[in-house]
Amino acid sequence: MRVMPFESFLKLASTIIALTVLFGCGDRKSLYDVEQKVSGVTWPTQQNYPRWKKSWDGESWIVALVRERQGLKSRSYLKGVVAGNLALAMQREDRAMDTDFFASEFARQLETHVLAIQNFERTLASGAGPASLFGFAEVRFKSGLSGLRNVLMASPIWSKKLSSLTAVEEMDKYLLGWVWNSLESVDGIEFAEPNLESEIQQDTSANKDELAVRFEKQWNTALIGADQLVPAMRKGNTAIVAVIDTGVDNAYDGAGMALENRLYRNPAEDPAKGGKPQVDDDGNGWVDDYVGVNASIPKGEADLGPPTVPGSNDVGGAGVPCAQDSGVSASACGHGTHVAGIVAGGANASAGFVGVCPLNCKILPIRAAKRCFAPKGSQDAGKAMICPRSGDSVSFDPNTQIEMDGGISDLAQLQALGYVLDLTVPGRPDLLVTNVVNLSIGKYFSSRALSFIARRLIANDVLLVAAAGNQNVEIPMFPAAYRDVVAVCSTSHDIGDSDRTTEPIGSSDPKLGDGDVRGRRLKSRFSNFGDWVDICAPGSNILSIVPGGNVDSKSSLSGHKSGTSQASPHVAGLAALIKAIGAGLTAMDIRSILLKYANFDLLYGKLADGSLANADFAFSPYKDVKVFMLGSGMLSAVYPLYALTDPAKAREFVSQASTAIEAGDTNQVTSGCIVSNIAANHPLKSFETSTSLPVVLLLAFFIFKLLRMIKKEPGRG
Repeated sequence: MRVMPFESFLKLASTIIALTVLFGCGDRKSLYDVEQKVSGVTWPTQQNYPRWKKSWDGESWIVALVRERQGLKSRSYLKGVVAGNLALAMQREDRAMDTDFFASEFARQLETHVLAIQNFERTLASGAGPASLFGFAEVRFKSGLSGLRNVLMASPIWSKKLSSLTAVEEMDKYLLGWVWNSLESVDGIEFAEPNLESEIQQDTSANKDELAVRFEKQWNTALIGADQLVPAMRKGNTAIVAVIDTGVDNAYDGAGMALENRLYRNPAEDPAKGGKPQVDDDGNGWVDDYVGVNASIPKGEADLGPPTVPGSNDVGGAGVPCAQDSGVSASACGHGTHVAGIVAGGANASAGFVGVCPLNCKILPIRAAKRCFAPKGSQDAGKAMICPRSGDSVSFDPNTQIEMDGGISDLAQLQALGYVLDLTVPGRPDLLVTNVVNLSIGKYFSSRALSFIARRLIANDVLLVAAAGNQNVEIPMFPAAYRDVVAVCSTSHDIGDSDRTTEPIGSSDPKLGDGDVRGRRLKSRFSNFGDWVDICAPGSNILSIVPGGNVDSKSSLSGHKSGTSQASPHVAGLAALIKAIGAGLTAMDIRSILLKYANFDLLYGKLADGSLANADFAFSPYKDVKVFMLGSGMLSAVYPLYALTDPAKAREFVSQASTAIEAGDTNQVTSGCIVSNIAANHPLKSFETSTSLPVVLLLAFFIFKLLRMIKKEPGRG
């Protein structure tokens, strides 16, 4: 018997490795620059520019700054380096040009802002190493691509080159690629990406404890069983939830109000505890941040939006100011205020509603949405909206204009998340204040910068919870689809009925899919879904507060809103409550508990005939494979409580199907490969891996190569 030659063995081994990389199942995250739950999702590139063009202002870029070039912390130095690099990039095409002249011209076009994050490099006991970056910067070309084109046209060679590109779209695409490459070639810049905008995920559609009774009266808190946690709430500690949104109306923090004593006050900056006005007392780079910050403007710069309310300032102060035109239809702060109420509002009975964590949670309000204004009575306020920034000469007139919330840029999210990463407990620089971050925002393009800072927060024991989106599509939304961020879809207040194909009159959520859903909750008509979703929570017609400071549920100052924006704070609030009850739990412990002890049966459970309910997009139509599309089930407050206090009872309550789901493993299909950990063990359905095309191709190619190698062995006739 002949032994395969060593050279043939190496060829075979290399072939197997290459095929494993090409076709192998699992999560091939090493091939991507962003940590995301699903493969095949992309970030902005020159090629897909038409798809993300509408989400970009055409001017602003985010660049990642490496630790070795700390000198780039200086805005002026960064500006000079970028301008000089652009001039050198021009010179490669035009050797005779005056680089000093063009560097100065680029500098006139440039505006920079550096976000250095002091806790980026902290190494945790968990083993998460220091970051390769020290922060990010905004590089803004004030006149956009057209301004750059005008500078380049001053060179005869470049003028001829650009003039050959007749279409404006073609010219912009070329300039985009040139600028991108020029930025990324700067020594000290790890990568560059356009500063896109996210959207808020709002759908445009008796002997018992008194608090427990109020929980039972609301469909959303009753559904998750929040009333059963009241005894634990009254004994628990306090947890902090950062709400990165449009701002929270600080009027609700007064005595008898819905957020009474629920806004976190930074003791190091609080004037009542010795904080000095206009001084960065805690040294985190934010002045007077004793109740949150406004991250929508570069740190330290003036807010050019509508004037703030008394007691506030541009970078924090007594909460985030909201528009004086309040009510359900209020466009300023309305979204963030409603979200904050769902997390922690309504501890007192006069509020007319109750949030998920009214006793144990405090809100860290962070405004990330731009402060804009538009003419009063405008038919299309969105198109007439003005969002001033540094250098603009516009002003706000309260007699003729109204305040509005603009979009949330990637840079604003970076500043907000950077603030969370830098805000530490006084006297404990190793301990962050925030336990949970709620992000009821999102977009369909990934960001390497946001992915990077999300990983740093998770490594620092902060749980991130995000909305899955409201377009009723399977496309992953970010930040929800980043690795370890809890992605939340929305369920309806309606229950499936075998005698109806549509839901009751007045329902906001008509039944959309085929299949029996008797007794099961339905996916909200608007909610996104997919194998990247982790869990569902109530999101249709949720009662909470809106700006104005009045908590009477019958007035216009509280209202029902729908969206995955409303589902996400249910999860964030419950996550923080679990932290308050089980203080020793890490963020990943809490994530695991939420997912493992979700109410699987309420969305997917067995029907009377033994079949599995199809709760509207519960399964994806992959051939011979049924994939969970609504995460691990419905959010439950009861099951996680028992998991903490009575494991035996938890096993009794959690269904057989639910126990088969390992926490955090709800995405089963990646780049055509089948990750079978859940599906193979699921007791309610069969699963065949042999139908996977990559597996078939791998086996066929392996056999073919093996036969050829054997045939070529020396001595074979």
